[in-house]
This record gives sequence, structure tokens and C-alpha cells, in this order.
Amino acid sequence: MKKIFLSLALALAVSVQAQTKDSIDTAQFAVVYDYKVYSTNAEGRPATDSMQVATLVGNRVTKCLEYNRAMLEDFGESFNKVFQYGEWDARQYNLPVLYVNHPEGETRSFDKIVPHRYLVKGKVPVISWKLSDDTLTIGGYLCHKAIGEYAGRTWTTWYTEEIPSSAGPWKLRGLPGLILKAEDGRGLFSFTFSGLVNRQVPLTYMEEDRHQVITEHKFISHRNKLFCNKRYVQNPRYYIPEGALDDAVEMWAGGPELPAEEKQTVIARDLIVPKKVNVYQPLELK
Repeated sequence: MKKIFLSLALALAVSVQAQTKDSIDTAQFAVVYDYKVYSTNAEGRPATDSMQVATLVGNRVTKCLEYNRAMLEDFGESFNKVFQYGEWDARQYNLPVLYVNHPEGETRSFDKIVPHRYLVKGKVPVISWKLSDDTLTIGGYLCHKAIGEYAGRTWTTWYTEEIPSSAGPWKLRGLPGLILKAEDGRGLFSFTFSGLVNRQVPLTYMEEDRHQVITEHKFISHRNKLFCNKRYVQNPRYYIPEGALDDAVEMWAGGPELPAEEKQTVIARDLIVPKKVNVYQPLELK
């Protein structure tokens, strides 16, 4: 296994310059959410995976991805070290980039299951929301409660009509205002409003030959079969084919060399092999 000290600014700059992207819409603003997954670790003790995600809200399309990556790639902050290191830390989760309503009526998600990359094709969710008179103030905005079911989970959401958008975190959408908070019925997942980025930027989209095209249903079934296996929390590499890690490198972001357990195993810039995981909680059950 090779060991490499990563120059983040150089790696990111080269990656961006090497890609050609198509502009499919213009984001009017971005919503930042604190995303938490509540689970247990390999020893059965409570554990939480926590990160930030951003939903870029366009006129027709929304794009959801890890917040620091959005700031680097979409908002042009490629030399901001805060975002560089935040994105580096978040890589361990291999978070997808999700487009809702591109093409019209459909979703596209660029996702990963090591050692493969996938282009996941689905339909825009149509959620039957039950609106409530309950209110809550979040981030200074008056919000109203709504409950709906999607992908096998019941979601309680809080939306504000003060921001006229039907968008929300991830695939949650379709309310009379922007969703600022969402929690599932079992208390495993939460999205909580953290702030707004009030800047217009192009919404870019790019497909690559290296992505395997797969339907949403097949991808969810495949992912859950691998990650919900009891072996995954004990050895998150159990399913990776022999030889797939031969060219992997051990990388750290800067400063003195870190202990082996704190380095990231990298197959490619955007493909990380986690060393330690909590029990996998599928966001989508079906």
C-alpha cells in the first residue's frame, strides 16, 4: 500500500480543470443542512455519523451533495482550506451527487459502491403529504408541519412558506415552502437547517463512461444487501473483490504523518475505502 501526502489544492484544481461540465440550470441559492445518522458501532454502543449537505435550488432542478464539495466545485471556493479539509473528512462517507428533475420528471444520482461508480436513474418522488396546523420557528423562519411516507420510511418535516420553494434535503420535496427540518419516524435520520448561501451559480451536470448505469430500484437493493450484512460493521471491506485495492494509496490531508487508522484509503480522488464504519442504516428501504 502506497503512502502519499496529499496536496489538496493541487488535487482539486487538477480535477476541476480536467472535467467538462454542462450547465443545466441556475441555482438561485443553496440550503445547508446538518445531516445526522443515528446508529451503533461495532461494539453495539450508540454512534452518530454527522456531516453537512447542501441543496442547490434552481428554477427547475435541484442538486444535493456534500456541503464542502458544493462550495469547492459549484461556488468556486477551490482554494479555501476550510472547505478543502471539510470535504476531505467527508469523503469517508462516499456521499452521492443527486439531481432532482433532470431530465424533467426524473432523478440522476452519481453514487459509489467500492470499487464501482454508478449512475442511478429514478423518478422524481411524488410524496402524499399530510399537512398540520402545528408550527415551529427554525432559523428565524416560521415553519409548518407535514408528514409523508417515502421509500419505506415515514418523515416528519417542517417547511416555511417564507421561502417560496418546494425543495428540501435529499429527495424530500413537494411542499408549499422550503423544507428546513426532516426526521424519520424511527429517529434514525435528521436533516436540520443550518443556513443559506445566497449566491447564484450554474448548476452543472456531467456523465462519464466509468459510471455504470443502473435503475434506482436495483441500486438500492444491491447497496442494502451489501451494507446491511452483519459483516459490514466488523469489516467494511468484506465484499470488495480481490485485487481491487492493489493500486490503493494511504493518504492524509496535511501536517505530520498520521497513524494508519486515521489515514484514508483512496482508490481514486472520489472513491474512498472506509476502515471503520457504524452499523449501516439504509436511508431508503425500497
